[in-house]
Amino acid sequence: MITLNEAEAVDIGLSSVEERNESKVFQALDSLTGIAEGFLSENEEADAARVVLSISDIAQAAAQEGMELVTINSALAFGKLAKLAAKKGYGSVLNRTMIATGKLGRTAASSSLEAGSKVAATTMMEIWNLPYPEKKDQEEIVAFSLLLRDIGSAAAMQGMEEALLNAITCLGEVGKKVASESLEAETISTLLLLEEIGKLAAEKYFDEALSSVALSIEDAGKLSLKNKLREAVLQSQWALETLKVQAEEKALTNSPIVTEMALDSFKFPGVTETGEKTEKLQEIKELQKKVYSSL
Repeated sequence: MITLNEAEAVDIGLSSVEERNESKVFQALDSLTGIAEGFLSENEEADAARVVLSISDIAQAAAQEGMELVTINSALAFGKLAKLAAKKGYGSVLNRTMIATGKLGRTAASSSLEAGSKVAATTMMEIWNLPYPEKKDQEEIVAFSLLLRDIGSAAAMQGMEEALLNAITCLGEVGKKVASESLEAETISTLLLLEEIGKLAAEKYFDEALSSVALSIEDAGKLSLKNKLREAVLQSQWALETLKVQAEEKALTNSPIVTEMALDSFKFPGVTETGEKTEKLQEIKELQKKVYSSL
């Protein structure tokens, strides 16, 4: 395969998407991935980050055109570059690949590319679990969970329960991780997003997906209880109560039982709503808005 220079690869990649010439798009993406790897190997972090954006532009266009194999290949390329960035200690490139993968997954789900959206969400989790050079900050964690929410929501809207389940599993893992690290604001943020996806699952009569959401909330809630994250525990209870009502209203088969059992697994001595709780929730929602506007 002929190796293209960066400018050629970008031009050919975008024009070939318009022509739906899959082999030429692959050629362009392979060239750009190799160029980005070269920059990372040569410690040219800013140049590598720029190429990641170029790959993202081509991948987004391909996903919008329904080119699923290109979408999958692009997500895997981001994962490959993320591993090298982690090895070299380049946090900005790691974060950029994570965001690019999440956005690609969202577009793939919106375009009914079930395999593409699942590969993107799974790749996001692989990037999330890589050794970051510095501890992830609050906004990075919120951005990550928002993108997973988006993938799940888009999948639900397109009637793709398998892709939705995959996104729920990933978001649930984030919830457990932040709760185990006693990051209360991040835990509450994730619980809010799980509840949002759960409501959408109920609207679409996705019984299994709603049950999966309930179990994810239960897991995060139990860890919150263990780590004395009082407000996160209360948020878990609120979310489960809301989803239980929705499951019952839709006369779903299993999720009403799953949500009730999840609720029964919590013991909340003296935990009640407070003005402080309402204020904290508002602060977290404002943080989510701020982070989302920058994605």
